[in-house]
Amino acid sequence: MIKPRKMPVVGAVMTSFPYFVETGDTAATIERMMDEYNIRHLPVQENGRVVGIVSERDFHHYVKRDAPEAEKETIHARHIMVPDPYIVPFRAPLNEVVFEMAKRRIGSVIVQRRGKLAGILSAIDVCRILGEYLEAMFPTGRSGGNTAA
Repeated sequence: MIKPRKMPVVGAVMTSFPYFVETGDTAATIERMMDEYNIRHLPVQENGRVVGIVSERDFHHYVKRDAPEAEKETIHARHIMVPDPYIVPFRAPLNEVVFEMAKRRIGSVIVQRRGKLAGILSAIDVCRILGEYLEAMFPTGRSGGNTAA
């Protein structure tokens, strides 16, 4: 029988120290960061406070893939971002946050510690944690690989 453990907190499984942009940063800057660091969600800050989030999907909905670089320099994060993102404290119980992500149909959550950006929890992070849990519950010896095919 498996012993019940304490529910993990979001801060234990999030991606720490995420990249972010400022409201005045351009679409060209956002695109470079997403490409260079292979990320899909960028928190948007203004005066040290998170005010929005730009997802890769929202970015490409607003900015056409083949838009000229000059045009990308005229579009700013404040125009692309989704304002008032879902923000949770570092110690929020993981299950509550995951249920809320599903309810809101969102792919990421901003995590704060002492009122400052501390990390981001994405659907990819949640899938990784679920995979680790399932491997621990039902060991197959295949952890970490793509064995679906």
